[in-house]
Amino acid sequence: MSKNYIKMNKNQNQLSLGNFCRCTKELAQNKAFANQTEIFYTLFDVTDVSDSTVNNYCIGYRTIGSEFRQKYIAYKNHYEKSPEIFDNVILGLLSILDGEVYPKINHETLEEKTKNHSALTKLALELYNIAKNDETVPNEFTANLYKQITQKQIYKTICDILIYIVLEKKQPVYTEISQKQIVENILISTNISVNELEKFLKLQMQDGINYTHSLKKLAKEKNPYACYEIGDMEYTGKMVGYPRYIKSYEYFKVAAEKNHPRACWLIAQMIYQKKIGELSKEDLKLAWHYLKKAEKVGSIAATNTIGVCYLKGLVPDENKSEQKAIEYFNKALNHEYVYASNNLGKIYEKKKDYKKAFKYFLYSADKEESWACNKVGEYYRLGITQEKDMIKAFKYYNLATEVPLNILDHWAFYNLAKYFYLNGNINAKIEKNLNKAIKYFEKAAQKGIYEAYEELIYIYIDIYKETSLDYYLDKINTYLKKLAQNSYYDKCKEKLKERLSETTKKHLALVKLV
Repeated sequence: MSKNYIKMNKNQNQLSLGNFCRCTKELAQNKAFANQTEIFYTLFDVTDVSDSTVNNYCIGYRTIGSEFRQKYIAYKNHYEKSPEIFDNVILGLLSILDGEVYPKINHETLEEKTKNHSALTKLALELYNIAKNDETVPNEFTANLYKQITQKQIYKTICDILIYIVLEKKQPVYTEISQKQIVENILISTNISVNELEKFLKLQMQDGINYTHSLKKLAKEKNPYACYEIGDMEYTGKMVGYPRYIKSYEYFKVAAEKNHPRACWLIAQMIYQKKIGELSKEDLKLAWHYLKKAEKVGSIAATNTIGVCYLKGLVPDENKSEQKAIEYFNKALNHEYVYASNNLGKIYEKKKDYKKAFKYFLYSADKEESWACNKVGEYYRLGITQEKDMIKAFKYYNLATEVPLNILDHWAFYNLAKYFYLNGNINAKIEKNLNKAIKYFEKAAQKGIYEAYEELIYIYIDIYKETSLDYYLDKINTYLKKLAQNSYYDKCKEKLKERLSETTKKHLALVKLV
């Protein structure tokens, strides 16, 4: 198969020599004197390299020559102690950008000049943005570039970029592998074959009336994807209407034998949640085995769960360790795993470092994780780390409800009903909407939020006082019975009795029911 080179001088995704030269030319006052060969001569202090060679380096068809790399190795080794080693390069770039020749000046004066040089700053920013798009550039490197630019350390920013481009950036970059090879690279840490994936995908694409039957047939062949899917259907109760964890475990185990990441993780989860086993020492060791296996084959969820295990003391033969928990949560967060961010927020909230906690909750909320959205809404409503902001609170509570039901935090419905629709909210410019409040309280109540039952009782007491309709009396009675089934009733019992006694003697009979 022929090599398909990625051109490294005409895109925004490669922090390369070619893009450095292109950006410099685009920003130069006199573009006739800013061709890539002249820029190359300035960067490497040479005058005898052919245009074709420079062009090959800039397009990315060839690796930058060793003689030029050696020069930058010397720059890198001496830069910290002798930053003036880059002065000729920086001064030459200024000359190209401004279209005039500058005389040599001392290092301190040159560095000061770069702090407020518009074109050089724009060049640094443009290259920083390219670095963010380049998947091969470490996040730590781009973060450092941003810090330097904000501190006007433009001289150092340009130097660091050039050292990276010449010494670290791989070129040429090209694609020459087939789609099948791409899939094989993804599956390399598992025992799963491309053929097994192909069979499963064909079944999913056909998706006929006998899909489940065909899936079971494929599972009998120990196809890991089919086994995982049936295991998941048993786990969520989709097969017979209720979960069958032992059957789920049996299917997950087959998939896990071929290193299916999520199957390994879910086996561990079932053990930790006592859906199978009793969480004995043997059970903990088995869960840990599958958890570490899941992490090894790429499960970020497993990395986060390992952090939880260290936090709760569920690691076999090891004590609790908040430090190790934080390490694993940060490791998962590097892959943008929002639940790890939530866990870090909880740790710092417990330490009463609310600003740091809020930072982690906001990270998850801005990625629309429901629990975090509700949490951020609470921070804004209560003014925990800043002034109260009911508009932002309303925004994040609503955002929490705009997710699939299985990951929705129903406290958001309670908070919207209680603080916005029940009586309206002037600060958030929300009018009273009793019907919406009832609807949202009922959604919260259905998920076991007993505070919502209490609010519904108060609402129906007021409605009954106005209408005297037995329908609302029945509603009150129903919610009282539900509320009485939970210990929360003890917290609100006296207030309920007081509110009921305000109406008629007929209500006093209801109190006896609870």
